[in-house]
Amino acid sequence: MKEVYLNMPQLAPGDFLPIFTSATLVMIFGIIFVGLYTFAKLKKIPMFYQYIGYLFWFGCAYSLYMLSTLVGSGDFTRKVLMLAMVAYLILPHFIYFLMQETHEQHD
Repeated sequence: MKEVYLNMPQLAPGDFLPIFTSATLVMIFGIIFVGLYTFAKLKKIPMFYQYIGYLFWFGCAYSLYMLSTLVGSGDFTRKVLMLAMVAYLILPHFIYFLMQETHEQHD
C-alpha cells in the first residue's frame, strides 16, 4: 500500500507569534461573544451588551481569517472557515429560540 503525503508549505519561524496570537484571539473573542450574548439574553446584563458581543464576533471572524492566511490555507478552506463563522453567529440565536419555545410549551 502506498503512503499518502500532504504537500503543505513550511511555516516560517518568524510567523510563529502572529499565528499563535491569531489562534488565541479566535478563542478569546469567541468565548466573549457567546458569554455576552448569553448573559444579555438571560437578562443578567443590559441588552446593549449583546451588540457589543457582535463586535467580538467580528474580531473572531477576522482573527480566523488572518490565521488561515498565515498558515497558508487554500481558498476552499478559507471559505469553509468563514461559513463556520456564520454558523457560529447563527447558532446561539437558534439555541435561544429553541429554549424559549420549549419553556413556552411547558408553561
